[in-house]
Amino acid sequence: MILPGIVALAIGLPVLAAAAATGRMSEQDRSRRTARLHLLGMRRGQQVLVGIGESLPPALLGAAGGLAAGTLLVPWAGRVLLGMSPAPNVAVVSLIVALAVPLCLIAGTAMPTRRSGMGTLERARGEVARSPGLWRAVILVVGLSMLILSWSLPGLSNPVLVVLFLGGAGLAALGSILLPALLVRRSADLLVRAGTPVTVVAGRRLQSQPAVLGRVLGALVIGVVVTTAGQGLISVLAATPVYQAGRHYRDVEAVASAFLPDRAAVADLERALEQVGGAREVAVSTDGFVVAPGSTPQEHALRATVTTCEELRVLRPEVEGCRNDRAAWIPAAAGFVVETPLQGTVDLFGTEYDESTGGFGDPVLRIEVSADELTRVPVPAWQDTDSEPTLFVPRALLTEEQFSQFGGVDAMITASPRPDLPAELRALGIDAHNGWTAEDFAPYQATIDTIRLLNLVVLAVGLGAFLLGTADLAMGRRAEHARLRLLGTPVGVLRRAYWLEVALPLVVGGGAALAIGQLVAVAFVETGNRGMDPGMVTHLGAESLTGPVLAVAGGALAIAALTSLGIGAPLRPDHIRRA
Repeated sequence: MILPGIVALAIGLPVLAAAAATGRMSEQDRSRRTARLHLLGMRRGQQVLVGIGESLPPALLGAAGGLAAGTLLVPWAGRVLLGMSPAPNVAVVSLIVALAVPLCLIAGTAMPTRRSGMGTLERARGEVARSPGLWRAVILVVGLSMLILSWSLPGLSNPVLVVLFLGGAGLAALGSILLPALLVRRSADLLVRAGTPVTVVAGRRLQSQPAVLGRVLGALVIGVVVTTAGQGLISVLAATPVYQAGRHYRDVEAVASAFLPDRAAVADLERALEQVGGAREVAVSTDGFVVAPGSTPQEHALRATVTTCEELRVLRPEVEGCRNDRAAWIPAAAGFVVETPLQGTVDLFGTEYDESTGGFGDPVLRIEVSADELTRVPVPAWQDTDSEPTLFVPRALLTEEQFSQFGGVDAMITASPRPDLPAELRALGIDAHNGWTAEDFAPYQATIDTIRLLNLVVLAVGLGAFLLGTADLAMGRRAEHARLRLLGTPVGVLRRAYWLEVALPLVVGGGAALAIGQLVAVAFVETGNRGMDPGMVTHLGAESLTGPVLAVAGGALAIAALTSLGIGAPLRPDHIRRA
């Protein structure tokens, strides 16, 4: 429960920050009308009440509609689109979020913009608004700095770490909403200065239409931030040994191990494998202690594995160079500090302690060890079974009687893919296990499924808001298009100007959102790497950006193409009258 909770906080906090920013920009979208009311004597308190009155009903209605739609669609999307089993349900936390988001929207809307008398007069006249202040960039810089400090400063306490990460994620999300307005406005000024018809038309619209960055771009930007961060977390969680092992058992080959103390247990295992079905290989081995000739085993003595080369490939996939006619050491894993293994002649003892004699009995076998070690090859971390040096002893060098003197044997079973082969064998009386249990795998899979579902919902909401906002702006420009066409502006110029007007905020806002979301994910991953073993450390690569980039680019291009279809339509009398 802790891992999904941390992820929910990391994703939910930016969403709430974005909701407040969107509400704030909704108030700015109404600024021309409220500026006129301010000139007529409306006080700030009255403007607050107007903002709440206008935003509260649609916000609550949208929350109720979203909760109802989520109750119906979330289980279906989880089951059909993501293959989640069991299907997810809308929990109590969904109700909390459904109420928290409207409250953040209302809080942002209830903060009227402070303006001087000249600024109010400019907005009331409909003149080009002043360029957004540089404070927008400061918020983003502070948030990104907190994220970087959360993983780069050594020795931070957990409370400080949580404050830096969650605070930085929230400020970064808020900055991702506020910064594009500044960048796009500066870019629009450059477009106007370029002087060509296409750039002038697009630049003037971007200067005078804050809704492009408010209603249209706001939800999409936060959707990109959340989706990018979520996809990065998925990439890292999917690279963990416990998740890779669980996926291997379910998709490629199931594995289980069992200790067989006698021949009766071997017969029981054979009957159990017939019942569960799908068994592929059973690799059998036994263990012993390795000591110098004439010595007795002590605590932490090195071990020997007695098996065949064919079975060793199943038991130790990281080992190569095996031969059935010589005993040889399997070297220690890289970085594992251990004393030099014994060379030459050694004694092998069984591992069963004899309480009557207070030792391990007599040596089972004296054997010559090859000077050439076996080799280790890189394998996934979950398959690297043992870091200590181990003496491989071919079973062909022992008689049947000597082999039995080591005691019971260990069996590793491989079978067709399934979620929990050890549980199936335990149900039939076999004491089976494996290194990575289904219980270990479950929270990782649940977290990944939850992130995928959140990504799907948030990106769908962002693209939906982008579609509605862009369509609304396109319809609102009909009179302007008619006026420009009556003045002789070619349709091709208007269409290219529209694409430039849509593309510039998308490139600036979407690019910033991708970078910010990636940094949030990197901060989460690097913070989680603190105190972990070097073999368990994971890092986030740029490949996690592929999915969000394709989804956003494809959806945005389709929406822009759809909303630009009416630009070249024949002028109607009502268009001409409004022009």
